[in-house]
Amino acid sequence: MVDKEVYLEPIEEEPQAQVRDKVYFRLRQAILKGHLKPGDRLIERKLAEQLSVSRTPVREAIRMLELEGLVSHLPRIGAMVAQVNDMDVLEVYHIRAVLEGLAARMAAEKIEPHQLQHLTKLLETMEQLSDTGDLDKLEKVHREFNDAIYRAADSPRLYGMITFLVDYISSCARVGYSYPGRVKEAAREHRRLVEAIKLRDGDLAEQVAREHINNSRYAYFREMSKNID
Repeated sequence: MVDKEVYLEPIEEEPQAQVRDKVYFRLRQAILKGHLKPGDRLIERKLAEQLSVSRTPVREAIRMLELEGLVSHLPRIGAMVAQVNDMDVLEVYHIRAVLEGLAARMAAEKIEPHQLQHLTKLLETMEQLSDTGDLDKLEKVHREFNDAIYRAADSPRLYGMITFLVDYISSCARVGYSYPGRVKEAAREHRRLVEAIKLRDGDLAEQVAREHINNSRYAYFREMSKNID
């Protein structure tokens, strides 16, 4: 483990609770975007100096990240970015299948006309991108597509739970898309999902959403096994 210098912009003076939340957000984003990688140590003193804050909000932010599972604390080493292993990823995919199935069902029952129109446009954009091989743009629009469904479900609690899980294994989507044929297959699944939502068929929407997540899990682990072989 090597202490790595990662640039974090200083935080302006604000009430203590707001400073803690800003420190938490900065560190969380640095972890999720890969600027801070698994195994990197989080040293309170250095982070406090870089962010121009006291050590207290840094300590509190690190504890919040520990509760999320993004940071672990090891004896004689201290806080470090948590390692995400295969069992973690598998568990998250299983939970996502249930929650995203529920979100799809609720979206089919509650979606507004303007939301459906937006969802359809995102689907068409994804289908166009699936022919280009531009995974960066495809991944971005895919996240927007998923977010549109989560919001259409109109459940803040469900939205929060799903987006946390998506963030936790955000890198897995790109790995799964690298599996031969997965991009085209996913495009067909997304089309089926939108059609189910258009029909206001909650049962079908939930079934398609669950199948999509399960197929994504399969593609991820198949692609990862190729890298091990």
